[in-house]
Amino acid sequence: MSTKPEAKRIEIPARVTWRKLNVVGKSLPKVDVVNKVTGAAVYTSDIYLSNMLTGHLVRSQHTRARIISIDKEAAMRIPDVVDIITCFDVPDVHFSTAGYPRETILGVCPNVDPRYMEDRTLMEREIRYEGEIVALILAENVQAAREAESLLKIEYEVLPHVADTGYALSEEAPLIHGGTGKNVIETEMSYGDLEEGFKKSTHIFEDSISVQGQQHTCMETSCSIAQIEPSGKVTLWSTTQVPFHIRRNIHEVLGIPMNKIRVIKPAIGGGFGERQMVQNEILCVYAAMRTKRSVRIELTREENIAYTSLRHPADITLKTGVDDNGKILAYQMYVRSCAGAYSGHSNYVTKAMCTKNPYKVGAMFFHADITFTNRPDSGAYRGYGNPQMCFAREYHFDRIAKELGIDPTDFRKQNLVQVGEQNPIALKSDWVLQSNGLQACIDAGKEAIKWDERRKPQGSKRYGKGMSAAMHVTGISAEPDFSSATIKLNEDGTVSLLIGSPDLGQGCDTTHAQICAETLGINIKDVNVISADTDVTSFDGGSYSSRQTFVAGNAIILAAQKVKEQVIKYAAEMTGQQRGNLDTYDGWIVRKENGRRVTSMADLAYFAAYKATEPIHICESASYNALNCPPAFAAHFADVEVDVETGAVKILNFVAAHDVGKAINPDLVTAQVEGAAAQGIGYALMEEMIYDGNAKLLNNSFTDYKVPRSTDMCPIEVIVVEAYEPSGPYGAKSVGEMAVAPVAPAIANAIYDAAGIRIPSLPFTKEKVRAAIKEKMAKEKKS
Repeated sequence: MSTKPEAKRIEIPARVTWRKLNVVGKSLPKVDVVNKVTGAAVYTSDIYLSNMLTGHLVRSQHTRARIISIDKEAAMRIPDVVDIITCFDVPDVHFSTAGYPRETILGVCPNVDPRYMEDRTLMEREIRYEGEIVALILAENVQAAREAESLLKIEYEVLPHVADTGYALSEEAPLIHGGTGKNVIETEMSYGDLEEGFKKSTHIFEDSISVQGQQHTCMETSCSIAQIEPSGKVTLWSTTQVPFHIRRNIHEVLGIPMNKIRVIKPAIGGGFGERQMVQNEILCVYAAMRTKRSVRIELTREENIAYTSLRHPADITLKTGVDDNGKILAYQMYVRSCAGAYSGHSNYVTKAMCTKNPYKVGAMFFHADITFTNRPDSGAYRGYGNPQMCFAREYHFDRIAKELGIDPTDFRKQNLVQVGEQNPIALKSDWVLQSNGLQACIDAGKEAIKWDERRKPQGSKRYGKGMSAAMHVTGISAEPDFSSATIKLNEDGTVSLLIGSPDLGQGCDTTHAQICAETLGINIKDVNVISADTDVTSFDGGSYSSRQTFVAGNAIILAAQKVKEQVIKYAAEMTGQQRGNLDTYDGWIVRKENGRRVTSMADLAYFAAYKATEPIHICESASYNALNCPPAFAAHFADVEVDVETGAVKILNFVAAHDVGKAINPDLVTAQVEGAAAQGIGYALMEEMIYDGNAKLLNNSFTDYKVPRSTDMCPIEVIVVEAYEPSGPYGAKSVGEMAVAPVAPAIANAIYDAAGIRIPSLPFTKEKVRAAIKEKMAKEKKS
């Protein structure tokens, strides 16, 4: 249990009334807390099997090249080297590193050539970025593998490369993927009459903004371990967010039947989207099959920073038309995102930038150039396109509000989408918004930050406040998005909850246990959660898109209701009571009218298994297919200090007000917001992936790639607004990804309030802030 006070909670009255909740809504300890704090939790990187080979990845030193030959004869003579796998050995089967099945890919991106999507094999004969894998050395120890690497003779044909998106779109740029005709996937979305909207606008604003790449920097680096049984059964332990996707990928690429593949996600040291991509799991399994030995592939910290997926860099141009009152009549977006060398999640992430918009606009047009370069892949990262567009939009809208003389909070409130109107995520569908607590978030955050109070300058220090608003999905907002759950009632009245949704540290095992316990009417200590094991647990799409509480939670409710029906049925037989008179609460079968206890769940479960007329082990499963995607909302407020002499930006206070529907576990909501805010502060002030002209990353360690430390953090006040969502489990919506998106624009707008400078690119380093201040002072001097 947390020792600090709970976050402030604001409840917006619901249209329905639940019975008194006993478990849901309480800040209960995480179910894995003891193992985590004592060090007993086992992570993938903790697993060492007997007779296991070390898999050492050999990487290209060229940015783009064609492999002519690989001579491994001398390397194979090194003692303790067992095998060396190259691009000439692996199956020539293409797949998408996003992990989605082709039907989902083409459903979301129907007009995209599949060659742009399923564009990877286990190893490529044409290298498309510096550091791409060219060989896998399998040895008894890493020292032997490294010695063997020095003896590999690789003949390359070096090819011209593309280092940035601007050059990629030029006519003279070489094609990164031959046969596709261009280095870009274009996509558009629109509604309304944009031309008419701009004609009616009395004010038109335009801004160009750029955002940088950001690394996940998970505590645990990527790791895969594969074991092959004599029967051919494969067991894979992996730092993955999508065990069922990985199982399907292994099946499709290597031809192994799914019932011969077991994927286990142990405890994991962070995910944030990086582990939503296919990592080295398929290659690891292939190596184990080939050698008939267990194989381990674990990345170093430098490899993990340089060669795993990153947040998409993007250049964004926005054009907005408003009337004299600030009503948005027309809104146009152009995005040029950097996909890297392969498509991965780029199509989905870039399109997602369009839809996560909490405002009503008369007409909208979105065009994106999803651009290939010879860099490592960009991919899924907490917020999934939202932080990029949220920064651009909230920076842009803040300028509009200020130039129109409208308070930024009022500008946003007057343009908010309202309950009963079209769900903005849906664009042209008939989804209707059923809950929205954003106005309450703005009002509460404004009060907490003391919006109308301003500090006076002190020496070179200037002070200012800024805000931003955001919206995020609850689920993938595209079909199919379903989860399933299995609940077993043991003979002593305890419960085993089997759920495929992986807990990445966000605490979904705990919230799932709370939902299960609440629905069954038992104590949470009697729920054992078993998650993310494809041989044991029920199917789940994975841990991404802020879907765990909503999608998996609804599946748990359905399964628990079926179990409860059986419990009531056998309780009626056991006690002679009428079924309609019975309910469950806190581990007891009780009478509905007065809550009087009739029998315990433990005695009932024993009776059902051994004494009933028709004995039964009560076990039920259910699936939930999410046909709705209720948005969660947030308003963030930053109070900053800017030193106009040095350019240093210090965040003095930060307020994050979030509409999460019902907070299943308020402490976990607070923790999610605080953690995401830390990532957002890093995105705003320091984190940036810097490449040279050959597209080689220059800052691939924590010495050079800066992330926020405890000394960089500020007080963060979390306000939980509970706007009941009818389609959510007990009214819940999402929170996990939302909180990273509004951080950077709130800081940007506070910097403007303090120093009068708008910097249209991230991050706000001291050098960049100081240069902007000097430019402003020079302009003022001239005028």
